[in-house]
Amino acid sequence: MLFSEIRLQSNRFTATQNKIVQYLQEHAQEALTLPINEFAAKCGVGDATVIRFYRLLGYKNYAMFRVALAKELHEADARPIYEEVEENDGLSDVIRKVIDSTTQGISDLEKQLSMDALEKIAEQLRRASVIHVIGLGASGVVAQDARHKFMRLGCKIIDYSDSHLMTIAASIARPDEVFLAISHSGETTDILRTLELAKKRGCFICALTSSIDSSITQLVDAYLLSCTCETKMRSDAMISRIVQLVVIDILYVMLALQIGEPAMEGVNQSRLALRQYRNQST
Repeated sequence: MLFSEIRLQSNRFTATQNKIVQYLQEHAQEALTLPINEFAAKCGVGDATVIRFYRLLGYKNYAMFRVALAKELHEADARPIYEEVEENDGLSDVIRKVIDSTTQGISDLEKQLSMDALEKIAEQLRRASVIHVIGLGASGVVAQDARHKFMRLGCKIIDYSDSHLMTIAASIARPDEVFLAISHSGETTDILRTLELAKKRGCFICALTSSIDSSITQLVDAYLLSCTCETKMRSDAMISRIVQLVVIDILYVMLALQIGEPAMEGVNQSRLALRQYRNQST
C-alpha cells in the first residue's frame, strides 16, 4: 500500500519531499487528477523532486505512482499517512490518534521484516553459548524485555544498559557468543564500539534498528528494521520502542519453536516458580 510505504520511508525523506507527503495527506483525491508538473506546483516542489520521491517508494514512473494512489483511496480500510494530535483535540481524539499511530507502526512492521534475517538471527541465538543484548536509554528497556523472555526458554542471556559493562563483555567474549544490539538511531557511539569489539572477537553481531542507512546496518552480520513515523507530540523513538518489543516477541516465538519441548518445559517451570509471589487468597 502506498501510504504504508510512505510511513516506512518517512525517516529518509528530505524537507522538500515532506512537502509532497503533506500535500498527499490533505489533498490525495485531488492529486489523482493532476499531471506531474501541476502536482509538483501544488506541493511547492520541482518535477525532479516528485520523480525522486516516487522512485524512493519503488515506482518506476508517475503513472504507476498514480495507480497506486488510486488503489489506496479505493480501499475501504485505507489509513492516513499519519494523523497529528492537535492542540484543540479532545481526550477521545487523543486516545484514537495515539492508538492509531501505534497500531500503524505494528502493522507496517510486517512489510519491513526480512524473513532471511529473522531466520538467521533466531538460529544464531539458539546456538549461542551466551546472548548479550545491549541497549542504552529507552532501548535498554527493550533489552531487558529480551532477557526476561529468552531466559524462560533456557537461554543464557545477559542484558546491558551500561556502556562500560557492555564494552568489557565484548572485549573478553568467545566466538560462540552472540551480541544483539537495540538502537533506534543506529548511530550510538558506545553501541557501535561494543559491536566492533565483539566482531573482532569472532562473535555473530546483529541489531534491531529504525534506520536502514545507519552505521549499525553497515557493521552487523544481520539486522531487523522497525521504522516508524514521528509526530509533533510523539517522537518516532516512542512508537519504535513498542514495535521493537513486538520484534522481540517474534524472535521469542521463533526460538521457542526451534528449541521445542525443552523450551516449553522451561516456560512452565518459570510460571510455577513465580506463583509463590502471587497473592494466594485471590
